[in-house]
Amino acid sequence: MNKFCLQEDYCKDNLQLNSLINHNFMQCKKCKLKCIRKGWYKNTQRYCCKSCNIYQQSNYIYKQRTEADTNMIITLNNEGMGISSMARVLGFAKSSIVRHIKTIAASIVSPFSHELNQDYEVDELQTFIQNKKKICFLMYAINKLTGRVIDFKVGQRTKENLSKVIDSVLFRSPHKIYSDGLIVYRSIIPAAIHRYSKHCINHIERKNLTLRTHLKRLNRKTICFSKNLLMLNACLKIYLWGKT
Repeated sequence: MNKFCLQEDYCKDNLQLNSLINHNFMQCKKCKLKCIRKGWYKNTQRYCCKSCNIYQQSNYIYKQRTEADTNMIITLNNEGMGISSMARVLGFAKSSIVRHIKTIAASIVSPFSHELNQDYEVDELQTFIQNKKKICFLMYAINKLTGRVIDFKVGQRTKENLSKVIDSVLFRSPHKIYSDGLIVYRSIIPAAIHRYSKHCINHIERKNLTLRTHLKRLNRKTICFSKNLLMLNACLKIYLWGKT
């Protein structure tokens, strides 16, 4: 056999051995010590560090979120799709969808307008967090003429939370504020501009029905309820003020 063929075979064997060694072991990305092979994840070799006991991969492949994906998340949220449904449609992990929704909601600011001497309606919509024993409320105000949401607050129906919504309305020097017969409104809305009756808040009552129809997490009988207050607040913020 030709000596050049022997050298070529020797080089190939060395390359295969080096690649096998490199494949069996990896340097830990945290402590820089040796990691050993420890199972597979989606056809990718996983490694475990003996020192810090952290599982990791040699290479990670992430799907980059584009502007089109952001717009699609907003659209799907406004159409009432849940986190799992969005993950299936867009091909992202559920944790990524949750993180994207929080990021989008954080970039949305409440709309400011110079409207004065307008009529407003205030109401509360009951929902729950985690289970039906943990009741919370969506308290919000709308412009009676345009139907636009001025401000909202998610939480317990306390005087403090209701005052935050009413203060946003009073800042606009309203002509009249309409509410239901909840007694606490009489102590936080000036009597001169307050009108309360179950028959004078038809617009916001219809808005409640629209919210329950569009957002599954607000349905009365559903398993798509919100798991925490932060996600409910983020999804409502996108729906009310972040429409594409």
